[in-house]
Amino acid sequence: MTQQPKKNSLSESYLRFLQLSKAIESHPSAPTVDANEGALLNALSLHWRAGKPLAVREAMTLDTLGSPSTLHRRISRLKAMGLIEDKSSPGNLRIKLLVPTQKTISFFDKMGATLSKSVK
Repeated sequence: MTQQPKKNSLSESYLRFLQLSKAIESHPSAPTVDANEGALLNALSLHWRAGKPLAVREAMTLDTLGSPSTLHRRISRLKAMGLIEDKSSPGNLRIKLLVPTQKTISFFDKMGATLSKSVK
């Protein structure tokens, strides 16, 4: 049997984070997304956070997350769940940028608080 991580180790903190985040994700108020939708939501949110939100056309080129038609379905589902929304591009009102909603930001806040608790 492999030795358990030490109580104050980084691996113990990470495992505690996984345990706590699983509890948050299973809460009835948490968004119900599958792993692929979650990966897409995270990717879109990271681009948004970096100040470079993706347009739908750009998001559909994220080929590691699925084919363009699959990505389009996932984007539509995330919109229907109220997790992302379209915002007009400042330079071209015809381009719609995909950004997280307040519902997503609130979920990320809970996950951030969980991360903080896991390292204490």
